[in-house]
Amino acid sequence: MRTGAMILLLVAIVVHVTFAVSLVHPGHFLNPLFPEGMHNIGDGQGSDFFAFYQAGSYVLDGSDIYQRPMDDPERVVPYAYFYRYLPFVAYTLGVAANAVSPWVAYWIWTVLVELALIGCILLTRRLTRDSSLFALLASMWLLYTPFYIEQYMGQLNLLMAAGIFLMVLSYSEGKMKRFDWLWIATVVTKHLTVLYVPLMIRMKRYKPVLLAFAILGITTIPYLVMRASGVGDFAHDNFDLTLYPYPGNFGALALLMVLKMRLFPIASSIGFNLGPLRMTVTRALVLLVMMVPTLTALNVTFRKRPFDLLESVALWTMVYFFVFREVWEYHYVLLLPLFVLLYARTRARVLWYIYALAASPTLFILYDVPGRNPEAQWNALEHIVNHAFKVVPLVWLFIWVAAGCFRRKAEESGK
Repeated sequence: MRTGAMILLLVAIVVHVTFAVSLVHPGHFLNPLFPEGMHNIGDGQGSDFFAFYQAGSYVLDGSDIYQRPMDDPERVVPYAYFYRYLPFVAYTLGVAANAVSPWVAYWIWTVLVELALIGCILLTRRLTRDSSLFALLASMWLLYTPFYIEQYMGQLNLLMAAGIFLMVLSYSEGKMKRFDWLWIATVVTKHLTVLYVPLMIRMKRYKPVLLAFAILGITTIPYLVMRASGVGDFAHDNFDLTLYPYPGNFGALALLMVLKMRLFPIASSIGFNLGPLRMTVTRALVLLVMMVPTLTALNVTFRKRPFDLLESVALWTMVYFFVFREVWEYHYVLLLPLFVLLYARTRARVLWYIYALAASPTLFILYDVPGRNPEAQWNALEHIVNHAFKVVPLVWLFIWVAAGCFRRKAEESGK
């Protein structure tokens, strides 16, 4: 193993251990680096996991899982954000968690997520026999700061990332049944990978698509029919079209709204009528931000040849960050398997530059004042820098992957 790779791996282990120490330390000394570490509901730690836990408690009590825990004086958790996921997670993870107390369940969950990360590192050895390359890839898994806030909040995204990683490995090994079931599992768990439907169709994996939607229907529709009172909250929490750039929202749409609000506030009043629809500059820009990545991913996926699963998975995974109105810092954990798989294949140095930006905490600590509303205290530049910090490496990675696809397509056409 080369000395540089060995040193990087040792540094990565130390950094990752620091994540764990901050997680268990009462002061959580890394929290000032993250908006969700400093501006959160209750005491913050475990607030997302407690939403799963409370939803499981509501299942056991026969209550509506979509009611607001903080409005419920009889809640069993100390605090929690509202539950915005499909009923499946409440009936599985949520109910299982209720076998022990909320805090015990949270710590068990963080250990399980950590073990999942370690499992991904061990499986990464399948990508190469080169010890130096393996050390670099392992370091990518360990150095990634969004993982800290993932653990702090008690989220599901690392498991989704592990599922994506295993999907690509299964495909490369020709294990298509495993590939299908992994995709179905991720869709049912957090439905973000429903964006992979185009590439499943491109691969003619019709049965898994039908099965996934059947499972989603069976586990969702009856509940919403029987608990109609929760439909409104579920729809509002997931499909409301209001785009507001909260400090911790690091999606492309949030950055667009910050730019509009700070530099071009009249954009929402300039426009024209397109039939019954009022098309403003703001809406046109929102459509542009959403459609360009989506159409690019469609083009890459359905070109005649060569089809490349990893490139399509990478592009469709990144489409999420362009089309969803709320993208939190822990969602960037979903990029981890892409960095690892792409670097294992290409060894392109530019990927380390992109990774370094995505893996680093934002500059939040430089302009945040604890205990005060960030939106009220920041100037225009601080707002833009805050929201652009994660979007820049996202756009850079998307362009790099897409450019490679189109370049190879041109080369194939020229033969």
